Amino acid sequence: MTPIKYPVGRADFESIINEGFLYVDKTERMYEMIGSRKFVFLSRPRRFGKSLLLNTLQAYFEGKKDLFEGLKISEYEKDWVQYPVITLDMSMIKDREIHQMPVSIGVQLEVYEKRYSLPINSTLSNGDRFFKIIKAAKEQTGKNVVILIDEYDAPLNAHLHDGHLKEVKRIVQEVYQMLKLCEKDERFVFITGISRFSQVSIFSTLNNLADISMLDQFSDICGITHEELDKYFHDGIQSLADKFRCTYDEMYAKMEYKYDSYHFSEFSPAMFNPTSVLSAFNDRKLDNYWFKTATSSYIIDHLKHHHADITHLVPKELYADDFSVSPEDVDSLWPVLFQAGYLTIKGYDPESEMYTLDYPNNEVRIGMMQNMMYYYFPQNFSSGKVSMKDFYFALRDGRIDDSMTALKDFMSQIPNILNNKEEKHFQTILYVLFTWLGFYTETEVNTATGRMDVVIKNPKNIFVLELKVDGSAQDALDQINSKNYSIPFKYDGREVVKIGVNISSDSGVRTIDKWIVEK
Repeated sequence: MTPIKYPVGRADFESIINEGFLYVDKTERMYEMIGSRKFVFLSRPRRFGKSLLLNTLQAYFEGKKDLFEGLKISEYEKDWVQYPVITLDMSMIKDREIHQMPVSIGVQLEVYEKRYSLPINSTLSNGDRFFKIIKAAKEQTGKNVVILIDEYDAPLNAHLHDGHLKEVKRIVQEVYQMLKLCEKDERFVFITGISRFSQVSIFSTLNNLADISMLDQFSDICGITHEELDKYFHDGIQSLADKFRCTYDEMYAKMEYKYDSYHFSEFSPAMFNPTSVLSAFNDRKLDNYWFKTATSSYIIDHLKHHHADITHLVPKELYADDFSVSPEDVDSLWPVLFQAGYLTIKGYDPESEMYTLDYPNNEVRIGMMQNMMYYYFPQNFSSGKVSMKDFYFALRDGRIDDSMTALKDFMSQIPNILNNKEEKHFQTILYVLFTWLGFYTETEVNTATGRMDVVIKNPKNIFVLELKVDGSAQDALDQINSKNYSIPFKYDGREVVKIGVNISSDSGVRTIDKWIVEK
């Protein structure tokens, strides 16, 4: 049997088709979008298939009928008209110095100036050059122009919190504002991105721009549905099942736990992350692929900017209007995390019109915590992984003293960990650490008599930790008992392990000093 070719990292529709790579057919939904709208905006997380969709649109509007043979769109389209197509990829400029951004945009415009025999005049603004290109394309072909802009907000997000956002807006807006000025010369305009910046001219001047990002009928236009996973990846799932010596259904469940459950509207089907799915089948392993390719530093900056409490980030309830908040607004934390794919819709109440956001899957939850680990322990995280491996297996196996020794060793490697001596600081560190390791973790858990500092759960045990800084491990354990913190778990069935922990700020210790365990 011919091996399946998975298009990992590929967004060129033509090469995917011509070179025999697997293609998940999204053309029916694409055709529906084209037929009913002229100006379209789609927000999806990075590495979720936006660029491939845009490239597929380009092939369609360029009239490349042969590429679509056997796909759903071939059943509907009969004319296959060829239009002039202009594409701009704004992700190409996001890492440029600000003064180089106009030059980088100009390089992309130069391609079309040459195509339409226009003089290359770098003294003109990029907006004027773009205007002339659109006009020339219309005049020379006799057909209205298709404009495709990928990752329109990439340079904006890159400078969201560094004080240069206004300047970057000015640079990109001189291009975007031409979309409105040239409206009568345009056949179709498609814009992708992550966030919706309210003060950018795309949204402030294009009054008829259709934002399809949270419409049910287009919720599956990117990503992989359960039906598509069964249809296109059955052999891949079986191959992974054979490798890991489990059944097809068991491997399917592992894929769900790892990569599934993105929802982009109130009644959206559950979507798998395409980058992770393709990579898993291509490599024949289950790894955290999305965070290796799609982690955005601006998200961590955004969390820091909003002083986000990572221990109580989710679940979060929002109304529909909350999703339209611009990233630079003060209330933008959760909408930005949703748009970037770190959170997704996990529930919707039609009566109150309230959405509930949470992490989509284990890959994202673990990846978020790993990012936060680098934030808390930037210098010593890699060297401390051995201690954390020891901690994980010891805690999993119920070897409490061994696990606490490993935790002590890890924390002792972290410089200045005790600059902040508040218990909340250590609750956050332990929450991030334990969640990253895969344990279900809660902090400041309310009970009838008080609040538990940290609760960790695994299939066999529930660990109740009380922390003291420069206090006493015995006092910490006594608080667990006097407040009856174990009572809520009385009928859980798992063994409850109580751990009183003292953390010393003494310069000779600066880590966990003592602990007392009681079962």
